[in-house]
Amino acid sequence: MPGNRQIDAEGRASAGSRLQVQIHVNRRHEYLSQSVLDSLPDLSSSVSVLQWVSVLESEHFEEHRDAAFLRRLGLIGLWPKLRGFWPRGGPRWDALAIAPGAGGPTGHGVVIVEAKSHPSEVYGPGCRASGQSRRLIERALRQTKEWLGVRPEADWMGDLYQTANRLAHLYFLRQVGGVPAWYVGLYFLNDRSRPSFATTEDQWHSEIRAIKERLGLGSSGVPHAAEVFLQAREPGELLSPPSR
Repeated sequence: MPGNRQIDAEGRASAGSRLQVQIHVNRRHEYLSQSVLDSLPDLSSSVSVLQWVSVLESEHFEEHRDAAFLRRLGLIGLWPKLRGFWPRGGPRWDALAIAPGAGGPTGHGVVIVEAKSHPSEVYGPGCRASGQSRRLIERALRQTKEWLGVRPEADWMGDLYQTANRLAHLYFLRQVGGVPAWYVGLYFLNDRSRPSFATTEDQWHSEIRAIKERLGLGSSGVPHAAEVFLQAREPGELLSPPSR
């Protein structure tokens, strides 16, 4: 990413959740896969392995969105439907995996991942779209709320919009695309790559409860979704060669 001081010429991040995802997908993928499967019983009942297709070191850790997101997951045939559901410039996914043998129209399922190292990463400026794009987003979020049984007045366009639009894409894959899909919130513990990022699991649980309450999700949470907590790794691990 030219001009980003936190990303080197090879695409390596220097800190935060982006670095931790890169480490886990490329250096600890078996542990990452098992952690995800352990957290999703309805996935692990039919799948024993995940194939991580983003973010890959061989592709300079490129993150994917829109048509590239679907293509990476072997779902490019859903692009016309996604264009009718969400405007261009949709979520850029922190990591993506294919779950071979999970069924569905393509014979496989997918796992979409949003990662955080500190609660401050959860919050943003809200939806900035306007015109037809905003109307499309509002409709998609309304449909997702109905699917999840969330009250219509819950604010999904404000500072928790990033979480809301990820949930909308889970809804799209499952309910519009008919794809076995799972969403993982990946939360890193004690990330010391930035001194203020050392978040404990208890702190994360407290923050996540507050987020769910504000989104109107209630105690039942989101179907086909899970929170996964992993210890943050040292930045230098990404510089070591992949294990064989």
